[in-house]
Amino acid sequence: MLTLFIPSNYEAAVFKRALENGRKVRVGGVVAREGRLCGVPVRLVVCGMGPVHSARRVEAVLAAVASSGALGPVWLAGFGGGLDPGLERYAIVYLAGDAAVASAIGRVPSTLPPRRIETILTSGVVVDTPEKKRAAFRDMGAPIVDMETGPFLALAGKYQCQWAVIRIVSDEVSEEFPADLIASSHDFVRGRDTPLRLAWRLLTHPRDVGRLRKFLAPLPEARRRLLAFVAAAARMSLQIS
Repeated sequence: MLTLFIPSNYEAAVFKRALENGRKVRVGGVVAREGRLCGVPVRLVVCGMGPVHSARRVEAVLAAVASSGALGPVWLAGFGGGLDPGLERYAIVYLAGDAAVASAIGRVPSTLPPRRIETILTSGVVVDTPEKKRAAFRDMGAPIVDMETGPFLALAGKYQCQWAVIRIVSDEVSEEFPADLIASSHDFVRGRDTPLRLAWRLLTHPRDVGRLRKFLAPLPEARRRLLAFVAAAARMSLQIS
């Protein structure tokens, strides 16, 4: 069974709907869903956003599954912020732990061919402005930034998993990531969504409505494309193995 970690409930929603015969389970105290994604047995886990919360849930799940002796491939998938000016919105980038996984992912047909990369910048804070994005790319050389890959890779190594990381570019380097609005919608300290706090922010700062709409507009298409790509990669990986 493929264990698929996705950071946020928003990113995971389309995956949950796509699961065939999905059922809710607890793995290591973490709520997960098990079912089939286009015929592939999948355990779907919302690991949470940020390095701290994601690491706790990833390790709890991996420890529980490893103790049962049934630890299969482990993937992390979700949105990523573009740092490389050569990456356009909806581009797919990936890291892969072995040649078989890389071959499977690299052969998936896509409007924008997937790009295998060597590193992802994992940040504990949101890299929000074009200036910060360009500086991060200049200093670190990583094509994209996220908040979960670093601890995921460390834990995949600890539990000796066959692993992969798949990210879709949700915002380009020239675009603002509205960090203040995202901070209103999610409590990064507790790892919880806070929709009422966001609603109050928008009610008291009506000019932010346009900023939020602009940022959110491409995301439904991004997660739809991510779902299609991950499902195809999982099928391809099963065929190769």
